[in-house]
Amino acid sequence: MAGLVKRGDTYHLRMRVPRRYASVMPGKHEIQRSLRTGDEKLARAQLLVKEQQILAELDLLLAGRSSPGSREHFEAVSGLATSRGFVYRTAEELAAGPLDELLPRFASLKSAKDAPDSTAATALLGAVERPRLTITEVADSMPSRFPEEVVHKSKRQQGTWCSRWTRPAAKVVELLGLDPVFTDIPRSDALSFRDALRDRIIDGDILGRSAQKEIQLLNLMWQKFHESLGVDERELPFSPFSGLGKGFSRLDEEEGRKLQVPLNIIEERIVPEGALDFMPPQARDITLVLTETGARQSEITDLPPHSIFLDSPVPHVWIRRETGIWAREIKNKQSKRKIPLVGVALEAMRRNPEGFPQYRHKGTYSATANKALHAHNVLPENITIGGLRHSFESRLKVALIENDDRAELMGHSVKKARGREVYGDEMDLRRKLEWHHRIMFTQQA
Repeated sequence: MAGLVKRGDTYHLRMRVPRRYASVMPGKHEIQRSLRTGDEKLARAQLLVKEQQILAELDLLLAGRSSPGSREHFEAVSGLATSRGFVYRTAEELAAGPLDELLPRFASLKSAKDAPDSTAATALLGAVERPRLTITEVADSMPSRFPEEVVHKSKRQQGTWCSRWTRPAAKVVELLGLDPVFTDIPRSDALSFRDALRDRIIDGDILGRSAQKEIQLLNLMWQKFHESLGVDERELPFSPFSGLGKGFSRLDEEEGRKLQVPLNIIEERIVPEGALDFMPPQARDITLVLTETGARQSEITDLPPHSIFLDSPVPHVWIRRETGIWAREIKNKQSKRKIPLVGVALEAMRRNPEGFPQYRHKGTYSATANKALHAHNVLPENITIGGLRHSFESRLKVALIENDDRAELMGHSVKKARGREVYGDEMDLRRKLEWHHRIMFTQQA
C-alpha cells in the first residue's frame, strides 16, 4: 500500500517493492515518485492512480523478462497504456493513424519525464506487437479473457460456454488442414472453409443451421477477441468470416423444430407402471418428471436438493439460478419458476428426493434416454426425448389454457405471449396445480 511523504513543498508517493517484483528491482526495497503538488488533498487523489501506474510498469518489466513477446507481455504493456489513460496501439497503427492520436502520448511521456527507453514509452508508443495466436489458442483463451461470463456457471455450463469457441475453431482446423494465426486468416481461406461446410451439409454430415451457427460464432469470437485486446469497436478489423454462411439453414431438408412425442405413445408406452423399467432408474424417473412438468431437460437433471419441495402443501420444484457448489444458470429470467409435481412426476421425485446425481451437470441424460427409447421402439427414430416439452404445450392447448398462462407454465415470456407489458402478480402454485391436474395422465398398471 502506497503512502504519502512530503519533501520540502512537494508530496511524494512512497511504497515498498512487492516481493513478486524482486527479480526486476534487484537491491531495491522502496519506490518513491513525486506527485508534483504541495496540495495534500490533490496528492491523495493522485496517490492511487500513480500506484496503479507503478504496478503496471512492474508487471510489464516482469512479463518482458519472463516471457517476451507472449500474450502476458502484451497484456502487461496494454495494461500500462490503460493506466496512463490511453488505448494501446502498436507503432504501425500509430504511424498509420492521425497525428492527434500520437501527440498526446508524447506530451504524457514528457510531462512524466519518462525516458525514451522507459516502460511507459514502450506502452504509449506501441513497441510491442500484438500476440500472434492461432485460432485454437484464441478459442482456448476465451475463459481467461472473459472470466465474468463463466464465474457463476456450473462446470458443465462452463464446458458448454467454452465449446462455443473451441468447436468452430476445431472445425476450421479440420477443414482447412492447418491451425492459422487468427488475425491473419485471409478471406480466401474463410471462403474455402465456407465451401467445405456447404459440401458437408449437402452430404448430410452436418445440418445447415448448425453450420450457419458455427460461422456466426467465429464472427463473434473475432469481435470478442479484439475487444479483449482493447480495440475500439469503431475500429474493429474486418472479420474474414463476415457475411458467410447466410442461407445455409435453407439447405436442411426438414424444419428444425423438434417433433413432439405423440400423446398415444406417452399414454401407452411411457406413463404405465413399469413401462420404462428397461432404462437406468434415474433416467427413467427424469423422463417421467419431464412428461408431467414440461420442463427443459437440464432444469430437471441439474436440480439441487434444496430446490425440491416434496413436503410443501403443493409439492413442487423450483427452477432458478443456483450459486456455490450447485452453481448453474437458467436460460433466461422467464425460466425462473416453480413447477407443481403431479402424477408420475410426483412419484418419480419421491423416489429421488435429492435429485439426480448420476446426471447432474453432466449433460448425458439426453443421449442415454434417446438410445434406450429408440432401441426399445418406444420413440420413432425421427422423434427425440426433447419432444416431451412440445407434447406438454400441446396438451395445454387442447385443455384450452390461455396463451399467456401457457407461457408462464412453460417458462416462456408472458410479455411476448400477450404482446404487451405484464402487470400484476405471477400465477400462484395452486393455480398452476389446477392446470397440471387438468392435463395429467392417469397411470395404468
